[in-house]
Amino acid sequence: MNYYKAIIQYDGSDRIGFQWQEGMPTIQGDLNLSLQQILKGKVTTRAASRTDKGVHAIGQVIKISAEDPSKLDAELLNTALPPHIRCLEISPCPGAFIPSIDQFSKEYRYLFTNTPEVSGQDQRYIAQTPFPLDIANLQTCVEMLKGTNDFRNFCSIGGITNTTLRDIFQCDLTIMDPRDLFKNTLFTAGLVTECWQFRIVGKGFLKHMVRHLVGALWMVGNGRLTVEDFSKLLHGELKEQRPWKKADPRGLYLLKVSYETE
Repeated sequence: MNYYKAIIQYDGSDRIGFQWQEGMPTIQGDLNLSLQQILKGKVTTRAASRTDKGVHAIGQVIKISAEDPSKLDAELLNTALPPHIRCLEISPCPGAFIPSIDQFSKEYRYLFTNTPEVSGQDQRYIAQTPFPLDIANLQTCVEMLKGTNDFRNFCSIGGITNTTLRDIFQCDLTIMDPRDLFKNTLFTAGLVTECWQFRIVGKGFLKHMVRHLVGALWMVGNGRLTVEDFSKLLHGELKEQRPWKKADPRGLYLLKVSYETE
Protein backbone atom coordinates (compact mmCIF):
# COMPACT_ATOMS: atom_id res chain seq x y z
CA MET A 1 0.00 0.00 0.00
CA ASN A 2 0.96 3.63 -0.51
CA TYR A 3 0.13 6.15 2.19
CA TYR A 4 -0.48 9.90 1.98
CA LYS A 5 -1.30 12.69 4.39
CA ALA A 6 -3.66 15.18 2.75
CA ILE A 7 -5.01 18.50 3.98
CA ILE A 8 -8.45 19.32 2.61
CA GLN A 9 -11.10 21.95 3.12
CA TYR A 10 -14.79 21.58 2.48
CA ASP A 11 -18.16 23.27 2.67
CA GLY A 12 -20.29 20.91 4.75
CA SER A 13 -23.56 22.80 4.23
CA ASP A 14 -25.19 20.16 2.03
CA ARG A 15 -23.65 17.03 3.55
CA ILE A 16 -24.73 14.99 6.58
CA GLY A 17 -21.19 15.02 7.95
CA PHE A 18 -17.75 13.75 7.08
CA GLN A 19 -18.14 10.04 7.80
CA TRP A 20 -19.30 7.74 5.00
CA GLN A 21 -22.84 6.39 5.29
CA GLU A 22 -24.34 4.16 2.65
CA GLY A 23 -26.71 5.98 0.34
CA MET A 24 -26.19 9.31 2.09
CA PRO A 25 -24.32 12.44 0.89
CA THR A 26 -21.11 12.72 2.96
CA ILE A 27 -17.73 14.38 2.55
CA GLN A 28 -15.90 11.06 2.89
CA GLY A 29 -18.18 9.49 0.29
CA ASP A 30 -17.42 12.30 -2.17
CA LEU A 31 -13.69 12.06 -1.42
CA ASN A 32 -13.54 8.29 -1.84
CA LEU A 33 -15.44 8.43 -5.12
CA SER A 34 -13.06 11.07 -6.46
CA LEU A 35 -10.01 9.01 -5.47
CA GLN A 36 -11.47 5.93 -7.17
CA GLN A 37 -11.78 7.91 -10.39
CA ILE A 38 -8.03 8.61 -10.55
CA LEU A 39 -6.49 5.58 -8.80
CA LYS A 40 -6.74 1.87 -9.51
CA GLY A 41 -7.34 -0.76 -6.86
CA LYS A 42 -8.41 -0.35 -3.26
CA VAL A 43 -8.46 3.13 -1.72
CA THR A 44 -9.44 4.01 1.85
CA THR A 45 -9.46 7.27 3.81
CA ARG A 46 -9.30 8.17 7.50
CA ALA A 47 -9.85 11.64 9.00
CA ALA A 48 -8.50 13.52 11.99
CA SER A 49 -12.08 14.58 12.85
CA ARG A 50 -15.46 13.19 11.87
CA THR A 51 -17.17 16.56 11.54
CA ASP A 52 -20.97 16.63 11.90
CA LYS A 53 -23.77 17.52 9.53
CA GLY A 54 -23.37 21.06 8.21
CA VAL A 55 -19.94 21.62 9.78
CA HIS A 56 -17.12 22.98 7.60
CA ALA A 57 -13.37 22.43 7.49
CA ILE A 58 -10.58 24.75 6.45
CA GLY A 59 -7.76 22.35 7.36
CA GLN A 60 -9.00 18.78 7.83
CA VAL A 61 -6.27 16.10 7.78
CA ILE A 62 -6.88 12.87 5.90
CA LYS A 63 -4.80 9.69 5.59
CA ILE A 64 -5.17 8.08 2.16
CA SER A 65 -4.22 4.42 1.73
CA ALA A 66 -3.98 3.34 -1.93
CA GLU A 67 -2.91 0.19 -3.73
CA ASP A 68 -2.12 2.13 -6.90
CA PRO A 69 1.59 3.14 -6.90
CA SER A 70 0.90 6.04 -9.27
CA LYS A 71 1.91 9.46 -8.02
CA LEU A 72 -0.89 11.29 -6.23
CA ASP A 73 -0.74 15.05 -5.79
CA ALA A 74 -3.15 17.86 -4.94
CA GLU A 75 -3.47 19.07 -8.52
CA LEU A 76 -4.54 15.64 -9.76
CA LEU A 77 -6.99 15.09 -6.91
CA ASN A 78 -8.59 18.50 -7.39
CA THR A 79 -9.44 17.60 -10.99
CA ALA A 80 -11.72 14.87 -9.63
CA LEU A 81 -13.10 16.53 -6.49
CA PRO A 82 -16.54 18.23 -6.52
CA PRO A 83 -16.66 22.03 -6.05
CA HIS A 84 -17.40 21.86 -2.31
CA ILE A 85 -14.11 20.05 -1.54
CA ARG A 86 -10.56 21.25 -2.20
CA CYS A 87 -7.26 19.52 -1.55
CA LEU A 88 -4.58 21.94 -0.33
CA GLU A 89 -1.61 19.59 -0.17
CA ILE A 90 -0.60 15.92 -0.20
CA SER A 91 2.60 14.28 0.97
CA PRO A 92 3.69 10.66 1.62
CA CYS A 93 3.32 9.48 5.21
CA PRO A 94 4.14 6.37 7.25
CA GLY A 95 1.62 3.54 7.17
CA ALA A 96 1.39 3.72 10.97
CA PHE A 97 0.18 7.33 10.90
CA ILE A 98 -3.32 7.69 12.38
CA PRO A 99 -4.55 11.29 11.98
CA SER A 100 -7.15 11.11 14.76
CA ILE A 101 -4.75 9.64 17.34
CA ASP A 102 -1.34 11.12 16.50
CA GLN A 103 -2.57 14.72 16.65
CA PHE A 104 -1.23 17.19 19.21
CA SER A 105 -4.13 19.65 18.97
CA LYS A 106 -7.18 20.76 17.02
CA GLU A 107 -8.36 24.30 16.48
CA TYR A 108 -11.98 25.20 15.88
CA ARG A 109 -13.57 28.54 15.03
CA TYR A 110 -17.24 29.37 15.49
CA LEU A 111 -18.59 32.43 13.69
CA PHE A 112 -21.81 34.10 14.75
CA THR A 113 -23.66 37.37 14.78
CA ASN A 114 -26.64 38.77 16.69
CA THR A 115 -27.53 41.39 14.11
CA PRO A 116 -31.17 41.34 12.92
CA GLU A 117 -30.55 40.44 9.29
CA VAL A 118 -28.13 38.02 7.64
CA SER A 119 -28.08 37.53 3.86
CA GLY A 120 -28.63 34.18 2.18
CA GLN A 121 -24.94 33.77 1.39
CA ASP A 122 -23.88 34.57 4.93
CA GLN A 123 -26.48 32.17 6.35
CA ARG A 124 -24.47 29.27 4.94
CA TYR A 125 -21.32 30.20 6.83
CA ILE A 126 -22.23 32.39 9.83
CA ALA A 127 -24.63 31.41 12.61
CA GLN A 128 -27.09 33.83 14.13
CA THR A 129 -28.48 34.29 17.63
CA PRO A 130 -31.35 36.80 17.79
CA PHE A 131 -30.66 38.16 21.28
CA PRO A 132 -28.64 41.08 22.63
CA LEU A 133 -25.54 39.69 24.35
CA ASP A 134 -23.70 40.76 27.49
CA ILE A 135 -20.19 40.34 26.09
CA ALA A 136 -18.47 40.95 29.44
CA ASN A 137 -20.21 37.92 30.92
CA LEU A 138 -19.38 35.88 27.83
CA GLN A 139 -15.71 36.79 28.13
CA THR A 140 -15.67 35.76 31.79
CA CYS A 141 -17.01 32.32 30.89
CA VAL A 142 -14.64 31.90 27.94
CA GLU A 143 -11.71 32.45 30.31
CA MET A 144 -12.99 29.62 32.53
CA LEU A 145 -12.58 27.13 29.69
CA LYS A 146 -8.78 27.36 29.58
CA GLY A 147 -6.80 24.56 31.19
CA THR A 148 -8.07 21.10 32.14
CA ASN A 149 -11.81 20.84 32.84
CA ASP A 150 -14.52 18.22 32.84
CA PHE A 151 -16.86 18.95 29.92
CA ARG A 152 -19.42 16.25 30.77
CA ASN A 153 -22.19 18.87 30.78
CA PHE A 154 -21.11 20.23 27.39
CA CYS A 155 -21.30 17.20 25.10
CA SER A 156 -23.79 14.81 23.50
CA ILE A 157 -24.20 11.17 24.38
CA GLY A 158 -22.19 8.93 22.09
CA GLY A 159 -18.71 9.07 20.67
CA ILE A 160 -15.74 7.00 21.74
CA THR A 161 -14.08 8.29 24.89
CA ASN A 162 -12.88 7.05 28.26
CA THR A 163 -13.03 10.42 29.97
CA THR A 164 -14.80 13.76 29.63
CA LEU A 165 -11.73 15.66 30.86
CA ARG A 166 -10.22 17.82 28.14
CA ASP A 167 -7.21 20.15 27.95
CA ILE A 168 -7.92 23.53 26.37
CA PHE A 169 -4.73 25.36 25.39
CA GLN A 170 -6.22 28.56 23.97
CA CYS A 171 -9.69 30.07 23.95
CA ASP A 172 -10.99 33.55 23.12
CA LEU A 173 -13.91 35.55 21.81
CA THR A 174 -13.15 38.38 19.39
CA ILE A 175 -14.74 40.54 16.72
CA MET A 176 -13.48 39.73 13.22
CA ASP A 177 -14.17 40.25 9.54
CA PRO A 178 -15.14 36.87 8.05
CA ARG A 179 -13.48 37.87 4.79
CA ASP A 180 -10.13 37.57 6.57
CA LEU A 181 -10.80 33.94 7.47
CA PHE A 182 -12.31 33.10 4.09
CA LYS A 183 -9.50 34.59 2.00
CA ASN A 184 -8.12 32.00 -0.44
CA THR A 185 -10.63 29.36 0.67
CA LEU A 186 -13.82 27.81 -0.71
CA PHE A 187 -15.89 30.16 1.46
CA THR A 188 -17.15 33.59 0.53
CA ALA A 189 -18.62 36.30 2.74
CA GLY A 190 -21.76 38.16 1.78
CA LEU A 191 -22.77 41.45 3.35
CA VAL A 192 -21.50 40.69 6.86
CA THR A 193 -18.16 42.40 7.43
CA GLU A 194 -18.09 42.01 11.21
CA CYS A 195 -19.04 39.06 13.40
CA TRP A 196 -18.04 37.31 16.61
CA GLN A 197 -15.44 34.54 16.49
CA PHE A 198 -15.19 31.94 19.25
CA ARG A 199 -11.77 30.29 18.90
CA ILE A 200 -10.82 27.18 20.86
CA VAL A 201 -7.68 25.04 20.68
CA GLY A 202 -7.36 21.79 22.60
CA LYS A 203 -5.91 18.34 22.74
CA GLY A 204 -9.25 16.81 21.84
CA PHE A 205 -12.99 17.46 21.88
CA LEU A 206 -16.09 15.53 22.88
CA LYS A 207 -19.09 14.93 20.62
CA HIS A 208 -20.75 18.28 19.77
CA MET A 209 -18.65 19.93 22.51
CA VAL A 210 -17.99 23.23 20.73
CA ARG A 211 -21.62 23.63 19.71
CA HIS A 212 -22.80 22.91 23.27
CA LEU A 213 -20.34 25.48 24.62
CA VAL A 214 -21.54 28.13 22.18
CA GLY A 215 -25.19 27.37 22.98
CA ALA A 216 -24.49 27.74 26.71
CA LEU A 217 -22.48 30.93 26.16
CA TRP A 218 -25.37 32.45 24.24
CA MET A 219 -27.64 31.76 27.22
CA VAL A 220 -25.16 33.50 29.50
CA GLY A 221 -25.03 36.40 27.08
CA ASN A 222 -28.81 36.85 27.02
CA GLY A 223 -29.16 36.48 30.80
CA ARG A 224 -30.94 33.11 30.91
CA LEU A 225 -27.86 31.60 32.60
CA THR A 226 -25.64 33.43 35.07
CA VAL A 227 -21.87 33.29 35.11
CA GLU A 228 -22.21 31.32 38.35
CA ASP A 229 -24.54 28.84 36.63
CA PHE A 230 -21.98 28.33 33.87
CA SER A 231 -19.21 27.80 36.41
CA LYS A 232 -21.27 25.16 38.24
CA LEU A 233 -21.91 23.35 34.96
CA LEU A 234 -18.18 23.34 34.23
CA HIS A 235 -17.00 22.39 37.72
CA GLY A 236 -20.01 20.67 39.30
CA GLU A 237 -21.96 17.45 38.98
CA LEU A 238 -23.46 16.00 35.82
CA LYS A 239 -26.80 17.56 34.89
CA GLU A 240 -29.26 15.38 32.99
CA GLN A 241 -31.06 18.38 31.48
CA ARG A 242 -29.35 21.16 29.54
CA PRO A 243 -31.38 24.36 29.15
CA TRP A 244 -29.73 25.25 25.83
CA LYS A 245 -29.78 23.80 22.34
CA LYS A 246 -26.61 22.98 20.43
CA ALA A 247 -25.56 25.97 18.36
CA ASP A 248 -26.19 25.85 14.61
CA PRO A 249 -23.54 23.74 12.83
CA ARG A 250 -23.17 26.20 9.96
CA GLY A 251 -21.00 28.53 12.07
CA LEU A 252 -18.45 25.83 13.00
CA TYR A 253 -15.10 25.32 11.24
CA LEU A 254 -12.34 22.81 11.86
CA LEU A 255 -9.51 25.22 11.22
CA LYS A 256 -6.37 23.17 11.81
CA VAL A 257 -5.03 19.88 13.11
CA SER A 258 -1.47 19.99 14.48
CA TYR A 259 1.07 17.23 15.03
CA GLU A 260 4.14 17.26 17.28
CA THR A 261 6.47 16.49 14.36
CA GLU A 262 5.46 19.70 12.56
